[in-house]
Amino acid sequence: MFVLSPCVGVKSNYFTKQMFVKSRFFFRTYTSKRITTDEKELKNFTALAKEWWDPNGSLRGLQTFNKCRIPWMKNRLIAVGVIKPDVDETCCFQELSFLEVGCGGGILSEDLCRLGCQVTGLDANKTLINIAKNHAHIGQLTNLSYVHGTIQDYATQSRERYDVVVSSETIEHVSEKEEFVKFCVQCLKPGGSIFMTTPNKTWLSRFFWTFIMEDCFRILPKGTHSYDMFIHYNDLKQLMSSENCDTVFIGGLLHSPVTLNWYLVKNKSISYAIHAVKRS
Repeated sequence: MFVLSPCVGVKSNYFTKQMFVKSRFFFRTYTSKRITTDEKELKNFTALAKEWWDPNGSLRGLQTFNKCRIPWMKNRLIAVGVIKPDVDETCCFQELSFLEVGCGGGILSEDLCRLGCQVTGLDANKTLINIAKNHAHIGQLTNLSYVHGTIQDYATQSRERYDVVVSSETIEHVSEKEEFVKFCVQCLKPGGSIFMTTPNKTWLSRFFWTFIMEDCFRILPKGTHSYDMFIHYNDLKQLMSSENCDTVFIGGLLHSPVTLNWYLVKNKSISYAIHAVKRS
């Protein structure tokens, strides 16, 4: 039995869980192919489909997120030498290939492709993929394509294909996180970067995302997040390491319920952004 500490930001004791994890994997070896999607989560997001591009809808926080996460990714790619420090802001990702896993209706994928890169958006929700395709068609975005499917199926045909893999606010909606990370990394070229953002697994994160954002301010529909699905950054770092990736950055994220803007902060108790590089 594992007891969660009530202390905010306490480090997760990952290795004490390994006997449980290994025994679970041993059992599931004899079951059908592990899946990385969760049917309940797919239904939740299908219900929000009409609000995906609504600037006043319940998902408007995803639209403001690009002002924070795209400059962060650019700065991190500069830090690891993938792009030059004096790169033109309007085409800073030129000649790079991006895969966004869990792209939803395409909010992040569209803004990424406008910076010069070739982007593939992948999502297991067919309704959201159709919305993303229609919106991209209206915007005449030729360097952007969308695929309906799961990451484990897509990885079989796209091994080591991408310079960058991005999965933002997705892993907290995924049941099999070990498998999810594994297949994301499979799509990444050696030396490539993988970026993820997600709520941390702390009591403060639970209070903020479920009580403040869903119950109090009602910015998010009730049931959008489940604390049991959250993952601590130490655990995610360990999963990255087990898939041949070195974590080079973990920073905190704060989403203001008042301004709806996002900020990179030092404190990682509520949410975090992680950057790892695949070993050559």
